[in-house]
Amino acid sequence: MKITLYSAYFSPALTRKQGRRITSASSQNFNDKKLQDILREMHIKFEAREGHYPRSPWMQSLIYDIESDIHKTTLIKTIERKLS
Repeated sequence: MKITLYSAYFSPALTRKQGRRITSASSQNFNDKKLQDILREMHIKFEAREGHYPRSPWMQSLIYDIESDIHKTTLIKTIERKLS
């Protein structure tokens, strides 16, 4: 199953209304390097590319294309726990 994650999901600069998908406390520990390390640690294959998050197109964001059998919400919650 193909999943698309945007780094904006984890950005402390955005509110939940603007598209952040994790808690504010967890987002304070976020950076793209940590996210890539977490995905590698979970043995998930991914490709990162530059792009824009549709909810805030003015903001530059990395887009992660992931091949995994894990559901998107489960993956986001797992990443959130690892960032805490």
